[in-house]
Order: sequence, then structure tokens, then C-alpha cells
Amino acid sequence: MLIPKCDITLYIPQRPPMVMVDELVRAEADLAVTRFTILRDNLFLVSNRLGEPGLVENIAQTIAAMVGYNCFLKNIPVPIGYIAAVKDLKIASLPAEGSVIETTVMITNQVMDVTVVKGKVEQAGNVICSCEMKVVAKA
Repeated sequence: MLIPKCDITLYIPQRPPMVMVDELVRAEADLAVTRFTILRDNLFLVSNRLGEPGLVENIAQTIAAMVGYNCFLKNIPVPIGYIAAVKDLKIASLPAEGSVIETTVMITNQVMDVTVVKGKVEQAGNVICSCEMKVVAKA
């Protein structure tokens, strides 16, 4: 694990109760993996399941953790990112309260301030959500 739960907010702009990643497990220049345990007090919990917006936000925060960690390594300021578009969103199932999900993001293209990322969320080795996300970075 690269970043434990107690330090994750040093690398992402979100603050409780909006934090949707617990640990940064792996990070490279264009790829990152996070883990997240869905707790009872999660804002996106509906009928004891993490709702669709929570899955999308989890992917976005995995991107933020990757960027934050890479900026930390380079000793440069972390830009704030905004979701510009979500494309081809597929949700196979919604994870239950108490579940652990693992999210992988990979940068597929970058043009100026716009980064295109493929993201997937897995639970127990099964892909439960995937999409392409465009993120705009502002310094």
C-alpha cells in the first residue's frame, strides 16, 4: 500500500464526508489502484447499497489520488480536477454496505488540460462498474 487511509486526504481535495477512497494501493504515471470500504455513514448509500453516483465519484477520486501522489513525488502543486464527461458507464451491480471495492484507472489520452481515463470498479474480482471519464485540470 502506498497511501494508508489515515493519509489519503493529503493527496485528494475531497474531505469527509465526501471521501470515497481509503487507500492508494498502486500508482504509476498513467495507472492507479485504490481500495474503499463502504461504511454505513456513506452519503451515497441507498437501501444498504452504494448508489451509482458513489461509484462514479469513487473512480474520479481514484484519478485524484493518482495525480496527487505523482505530484507529491515531483514536488509540484496538485491541480484541482473536475469531471467533464462520463461515457459508456456500465454498472453490473451495486456493492453492499460493508463491501470492499477495488478501483483501477488508466490514462488513455491527454490533451492540454483534458485527461481521458478508463476506470473500473471491482468487487471480489468481478467488474461491477466501468466507464470512460474526461477530467479537466485547473492549476
